[in-house]
Amino acid sequence: MAFLHADDSTAVTADNWIHRPVLILNASFEALDEISADRAVVLLLSGAAEAIADRDPHFPIRSRQLEIALPETIRLLRYVYIEHRVLVHDESRATLAGVLRRDRHRCGYCAAWARTVDHIRPRSRGGPNTWSNLIACCGPCNSVKADRTPEEAGMRLLWVPKAPDHLAKRQRRIWKDLATA
Repeated sequence: MAFLHADDSTAVTADNWIHRPVLILNASFEALDEISADRAVVLLLSGAAEAIADRDPHFPIRSRQLEIALPETIRLLRYVYIEHRVLVHDESRATLAGVLRRDRHRCGYCAAWARTVDHIRPRSRGGPNTWSNLIACCGPCNSVKADRTPEEAGMRLLWVPKAPDHLAKRQRRIWKDLATA
C-alpha cells in the first residue's frame, strides 16, 4: 500500500499520530490491511467500524464534542467480500499494457506521454521482463538510453518501479462504498 509507516520507535504526538498504522479487520475478524490512523478514525466516527484494541500507551484524539482513543486495531461492522487475489511482486513477469497502466503512460525519465516500455537493465545484459525492471518510456528517451543502464546514459529515474498494488485500489473502492452506505 502507498501508506508510509511512521517510525514506531518514536512516541505518538499531536504531530505524528495521523501517520500511525492501524490494522483493519473484516467483520469476520480476518485481517485485511493496515490503514492510516486518520482513515481509521473516520471509519470509527462514521459507524462503519469499531475499535478492537487501543494504542498503548493511550493517546486521546479530541474534537470539541468528542474524545476517542487512538486505535491499534479496528473491525468493520459490515462484511466486505474480498475475491481471491493473485500475488504480484516486483519480480513477477510484467506486460507492456500493465506497465503503461501502472505508470499512467508517463515516461519514467522525463514524465512525457509514453507509448513504449524500457528495460532499466537492458535485455542484452540479461534484464528480465519484471515489474521492477520495466518502466514506461517515451520514444526520445528510449532512443537516447538505447541498450545502456540509466547511469551509463546519464539519465535518472523519476520513481522506483514496483509491482502494482491491487489491494490499494480495492481498498479505495471499499472506502468509497462505505462512505455512501
